[in-house]
Amino acid sequence: MSEAAVTRTRLGFLSGLLFFLLVLGALLWSLWQAMIWATAANQVPVNSLIVQGEHRFVSRDDIRASVLALPELGNFFTLEVDRVQQQLQALPWVYQASVRKQWPDTLRVYIVEQPAAAFWNDDALINTHGEVFEADRQQLTLIQLSGPDGEAHKVLEEYRRLQPLLAAGGYDISRLHLTPRFSWELTLGDGVRLILGRDDIEARLQRFVNVYPGIIGRERVAYLDLRYDTGLAVGWKQDEENDQERGTKSDRRA
Repeated sequence: MSEAAVTRTRLGFLSGLLFFLLVLGALLWSLWQAMIWATAANQVPVNSLIVQGEHRFVSRDDIRASVLALPELGNFFTLEVDRVQQQLQALPWVYQASVRKQWPDTLRVYIVEQPAAAFWNDDALINTHGEVFEADRQQLTLIQLSGPDGEAHKVLEEYRRLQPLLAAGGYDISRLHLTPRFSWELTLGDGVRLILGRDDIEARLQRFVNVYPGIIGRERVAYLDLRYDTGLAVGWKQDEENDQERGTKSDRRA
């Protein structure tokens, strides 16, 4: 090969390499500019929020306000759906939230509300999974459960176990209480209180179902103490009122 041909070959190679490097540099520059544009604050803000799912107690306004409180909404690309999910699940009535981004500027939110099962103590509720949560209770009519902290799941399970036993006899539970000594007490729909103790709860309830219809003057019964191997003790409303009155006078004298 002549020297001129070699020179032309080298020049062609260098020209091709230079062209390749220029194209590669232009491509990398374009990608870099695209990344800068995509991550620039307020460049592509979230402009639409779609809320799905049944929500009786949490309003769309509450959901929208919770999402709008996030400063990350200014950039659709950098917004983390996990952050939005955490924000929504902090709302009192939200049990679960799923969030999905939809191109070019939309958030889709699916809300699952807390499945409330009962009131818990004086200021909280229990969901159907036995978990305690705090929310507005004014619009609800639920069974009242109470007991020591940390025992909500146990009390709910006991209610589910005992209610069918009483329902078979035509009775409903309006309140179930687990005392600090882990003794069970319940109140029926008509206000009669049953003191059950800690053991043989089912047998004692069956004894109540068998015996109670035969008690004369049931409208005057305040409570039934079933903590006996056989039989039961009846507390009458007038006796209970007198006991409370004597207790009040005793307190005053003290």
